[in-house]
Amino acid sequence: MTNDAAAQLSRMDTTTVSDALDKLGISGQCLGIKPLDPKFRVAGPAFTIRYVPCGTRGGTVGDYLDDLPAGVVVALDNQQRMDATVWGDILTVVASRKGLGGTVIDGVCRDAPRSIELKYPIFARGSHMRTGKDRVAVDAMQVSISIGGVRVDPGDFMLGDWDGVIVIPKDRISQVAEVASGIEAAEDRIRAAVEKGERLDAARKTQGYHSLQTKGDA
Repeated sequence: MTNDAAAQLSRMDTTTVSDALDKLGISGQCLGIKPLDPKFRVAGPAFTIRYVPCGTRGGTVGDYLDDLPAGVVVALDNQQRMDATVWGDILTVVASRKGLGGTVIDGVCRDAPRSIELKYPIFARGSHMRTGKDRVAVDAMQVSISIGGVRVDPGDFMLGDWDGVIVIPKDRISQVAEVASGIEAAEDRIRAAVEKGERLDAARKTQGYHSLQTKGDA
């Protein structure tokens, strides 16, 4: 992953990058994961954590933030669980202070107002007050997990905005950035053409709009 490609993707909308993933045949669109605030954006390499139910033994949602570098995105696989949280107020405060890139949860968080107050981006299936302590436990860190039906490996690039979250495999990020830039430029030319009075169908035909995201060689 190059810094230039990551920075380029960080500025793009998920819709454009999603089209690039389709063009390249990459399944990276996470289903059902949304920001707590429509203004939130997240972009950065994933630090992955997988949770499992505790059963009869006690458990903890984990102490792991102290050693994470600024800019990483905490990706938490709580198996879509909606009745036990794995992220709350204290974690939000610490993550915000450390300058982490954000948190993405396949499950729920709690203390949502703190996230909005601190402008720390959290993407999840919703919020719920019930603690995950003694209900779920960290099973593994920096392993392959699932977020919204998408595989996330440590270091994969995560991008999120109002429309949701996408995951870009770390070994494809430069390729995705290149294809996404081409799609973005074509759509910009279409908008410019119609603003000048050109017919939409003509502008779309000129720019190959209907095949921009069609899977094929890029």
